[in-house]
Amino acid sequence: MPEKHANQLCCEFKPRKAVRAVIADPAARRVLLIQMRVPDSNTSIWITPGGGLESGEDEMTALKREVREETGLVIDTAEGPIWYRRMQFHLYGKGFDQSETYYYIEVPQFTADHEHNPAADERSTFESFRWWRIKEINNAHDHIFVPKTLGLHVERLLDQGIPEQPYDVGR
Repeated sequence: MPEKHANQLCCEFKPRKAVRAVIADPAARRVLLIQMRVPDSNTSIWITPGGGLESGEDEMTALKREVREETGLVIDTAEGPIWYRRMQFHLYGKGFDQSETYYYIEVPQFTADHEHNPAADERSTFESFRWWRIKEINNAHDHIFVPKTLGLHVERLLDQGIPEQPYDVGR
């Protein structure tokens, strides 16, 4: 009986691979984040740009597409992978078991836009962009960042450089 219950739990969440970009201006010690409203919980969160791989895409192809769609920035390459994480969540009533790989993009600050995003459901959850200072993230207790320790990981990245091996940044 417990085995059947475990199988039922695993089948509620669809596996999904995703990529995310840590877009930073290291001279200003700022990182670009997107504020979105999670429709299932009506919670506002701050995340790095990125999303799921489409059929037949490799991570770099997906990263280039997602960064352009979500910020307007056109990139040729990115450094990494630098981090990874796995999480389960619900979006529009569907369960996902998502494995994320993070890459690093170093650029001077620019004005981001989401005008190239063809996904109407994603555009409807978008609230704003912001270039956050690392200290602001670490001290902003009235905002939700994903992952929760994002500021600490970005600070480590800017202070120590690209890690030799990607590491788990947790929930």
